[in-house]
Amino acid sequence: STTDALRALLEYRPEIAPTLAVLRPFAAAHPDLAEACRCEVLELDGSNKAARVWAEQRWLARLTRAGGFDVVHHAGGVVPLAHPGKVVLTIHDLQPLDLPGNFGAAKRLYARSMLGRSAATAEIVCVPSEFTAGRVGQRLDVDRARLRVVPWSVRSHREPVITSSSRSTPEPSKPVFLYPAITYAHKNHLELLEAFAGVVSRFPEAELLLPGGPGPLEAAVVERIGRPDLLGRVSRPGRVTAGELEEMYTRSTAVVVPSGYEGFGLPALEAMARGVPVLVSDAGSLPEVLGGSGLAPVVGGPEAWRAAMLHVASLDAADRGQLIEAQRARAALFTPRRTADALADAYRDASSRPEGDGTGSHRDSATDNS
Repeated sequence: STTDALRALLEYRPEIAPTLAVLRPFAAAHPDLAEACRCEVLELDGSNKAARVWAEQRWLARLTRAGGFDVVHHAGGVVPLAHPGKVVLTIHDLQPLDLPGNFGAAKRLYARSMLGRSAATAEIVCVPSEFTAGRVGQRLDVDRARLRVVPWSVRSHREPVITSSSRSTPEPSKPVFLYPAITYAHKNHLELLEAFAGVVSRFPEAELLLPGGPGPLEAAVVERIGRPDLLGRVSRPGRVTAGELEEMYTRSTAVVVPSGYEGFGLPALEAMARGVPVLVSDAGSLPEVLGGSGLAPVVGGPEAWRAAMLHVASLDAADRGQLIEAQRARAALFTPRRTADALADAYRDASSRPEGDGTGSHRDSATDNS
């Protein structure tokens, strides 16, 4: 999300010239950004977290102090103890505080000790959604005047979205559902699998596609997929390429997002932009992203999800087309230009606030992507 926001900023707000503080692998992973931006490179690969955190306290502080930047943007959710300059902080979500059971003791302790202090330090705190703005305001006691919603967008560097005429719509007799997600507990794969078992009882040829890396619930998900009522009906390919995921979109009846917590909900947005109907849970930012476009968020457990999946699988061509167009229109509001303008406004507002720990002498911003 940070790299996509930078691409949008470079395209639509050329008056801002960011300097990136990055680790050594950054240039290989994002060659376009490395070429377009001045980069200050720390010769670490990021594998040693303690070394990276120490570098943030020392190397990054020296860099930002010497650079004379108007704004220093810490995009990873925390601000180092030494933080010269006016600070913009991005907090993507508060999962370590809201769902502490999903994290180890060290991560929980680090989040509790750093998130509140970091938010109090920043002139401006950026969040991707109104949902996250509410959580940050409530849990970290950040007043609304310092919060800025910088929504994510359908990334401009991706392949063109699928149009109604170009996508291959599955036959109603064979529904195909897609859920791209790591098997974290809050992603609710097990609940979805129980719901899908009910779909299979109605449509024996139905398929469920579950791409995404392994998480803590991987073993339980694999075990459930192997039971007789789902055997052969669920595909768990793990991580897939962008091209492979695009192919899955083209043959999906719907994308389902039963997650119990999302700071933004990018998979839902990307599916809507591609002309694939989306079902989401009534949790986190997902209803906000959907915005009332078509199907209502699903409220309840497996039985509610089963009913929703059967409903979307049974839509006739006219109703399906209307749903696709409504959701595509909603997705079209989340443009890279909107992201760029919101981020540029955050930088402007931060730079215009009374001076705190440091001063700046020119218009550039420094973004920490280490």
